[in-house]
Amino acid sequence: MRTWNRRWSDLSIRYKLFAVFLFVVSVPFALLLSIHLNMTAKESKQQATISAHKVMEETKAYLEYKAVSIHEVLNFIAFNEVIQEAASNPEPYADVNLWGTDANRVAKVLHQFRYNQDIEMMQLYMKAGLAGEVGNDDYIKLENVEKEQWFNKYASSKATFGWFPSSYFEPEADAGMISVLRKIPEQHSLATSSGIVRAQISKSAMQSVLNHTTFTPKTSVFLFNDQDDVLSTTTSVQFEQQDVTSILDSNPTLIALDTTWDNHVVYKGRSLLVGASPIFGSTMRLVVIVPESDILATTYQARNRLIAIFLLIIPFTLPLSFIVAGSSTKRIRQLTRNMVKVKGGNFYPIQLPANRDEIGELTLSFNDMVNNVSKLVDETYQLGREVKNKELKALQAQINPHFLYNTLDLINVMAIESGERDISTVVDELAIFYKLSLSNGREQVQLESELKHVEAYVRIQNMRFGGGIVLKHEVPEELMNREVPKIMLQPLIENSILHGIREKDSEEGTITIKAWKDRGDIIIQVEDDGVGMDEKQLANAMAGKSSKGTGGFGVRNIQERIVLFFGTSYGLTYVSQVGERTVVTIRLPDSQPSAL
Repeated sequence: MRTWNRRWSDLSIRYKLFAVFLFVVSVPFALLLSIHLNMTAKESKQQATISAHKVMEETKAYLEYKAVSIHEVLNFIAFNEVIQEAASNPEPYADVNLWGTDANRVAKVLHQFRYNQDIEMMQLYMKAGLAGEVGNDDYIKLENVEKEQWFNKYASSKATFGWFPSSYFEPEADAGMISVLRKIPEQHSLATSSGIVRAQISKSAMQSVLNHTTFTPKTSVFLFNDQDDVLSTTTSVQFEQQDVTSILDSNPTLIALDTTWDNHVVYKGRSLLVGASPIFGSTMRLVVIVPESDILATTYQARNRLIAIFLLIIPFTLPLSFIVAGSSTKRIRQLTRNMVKVKGGNFYPIQLPANRDEIGELTLSFNDMVNNVSKLVDETYQLGREVKNKELKALQAQINPHFLYNTLDLINVMAIESGERDISTVVDELAIFYKLSLSNGREQVQLESELKHVEAYVRIQNMRFGGGIVLKHEVPEELMNREVPKIMLQPLIENSILHGIREKDSEEGTITIKAWKDRGDIIIQVEDDGVGMDEKQLANAMAGKSSKGTGGFGVRNIQERIVLFFGTSYGLTYVSQVGERTVVTIRLPDSQPSAL
């Protein structure tokens, strides 16, 4: 929360005004949309419940009509004397001709009902008689099915009729095909039965009726028997049989003797409208499941239309509000930009209309402040320049007293131990060295002059230490005339000799000077193959300190002068590997040669 408040506080006034306008437009729209959705959803649920009741009652009435029609057919067959006589005959036929005669009589009775389009086939289950003939599919012995699952369920019940999936009788039968059973009573006793008549109902007979109940795209309709077997379903269902059983078990009010509805059943995170109704005159039950998402589909369509209208309006209102917010804050933004310029060193007054409002007063006050600061900066700059010039001259005056002392000592020793030729050579090199050092009082010299300066210095050091130092440079000719701070390379070469190469057992080594351009700057690199530095020595070198009391002052002097001339973006960096090498990199701006 604190982070959010800070972000809001840091936001520009223009965007704050824009955000407020967006809030004022969006919140009423969101409230209107929410109220509309709630009211529409409630009305849609009520209308869907009424429609579901009506459609379900129509489906129930049609199913009852079909059930009664099928029951009448089976009753007629079960009470027919020919059928009862054939079913109760306990003896098999010895004469095939007699079997054929009786079979024709039974077939005439069964074939009377071919007009009923719902019935595809009929079978008789009997004790013996006609069922004794091998290869006969229309007349089946009871003893052959006594161990079947459907027979145990049906025979143990007191129900006259039984509705079962046809897959109980024929495993290869399609889902949705139904078989209706009717017990055949004895000729002179209704209490006992001598056989069973089975009518197989076509798949489309019940499914076409159930499809009529699907008043939404994802409505699922199931037809169950009293054993909780699925007899038929709509063409496309969204739930499995176990799902429907779980829904009914968790809502006992749906298992009633009359049509019942539960308008809000939650199952696996889905809200459902569930209705159940028994089919009177049969052992069947009709179950209808309607997802609330289907009912609310029209509500969602209305919501989408409102959102579409809002999105059409927004492209016109938002840019307009943004322009108004920008116009209101234009002078504030101009004032802010000028403050940034002042921060960067541009001390010029702002040319804005000095209206007599709060922003105008702020502009006048800012202009007065800028004028005062500009005067103070000029005075401070002049004073600072004088101080820096004096400090620079003092630093340059102290840069090489130690080297001058060692060189004079060398001349003295050579004067005693050598001839005049060697002394003359050393004196000449020393003269070249100091001539280049003075450089007519200029603060910057060409890179070529700096290279000659260090070459003279290395020659003198080789005379002093036995000639074990090799100086090489790889500098393009085009960079030779670039201006650099004078006496910039000599302290670095001195460190490479005294603290790098001279620390080796052989006291011999190579110093390489390289230079190249890099994104508008010049990179000068001094590398030696001396003993290198560890982390502590490297930190001292970068801080301008020397562990042995020499060299640090000169390096610090170079860094200070580069920063003074060019700014903090330029200066020296060290990289060193103990026992291998030390590399000093100098970054300078690419200064074109000036006219002498």
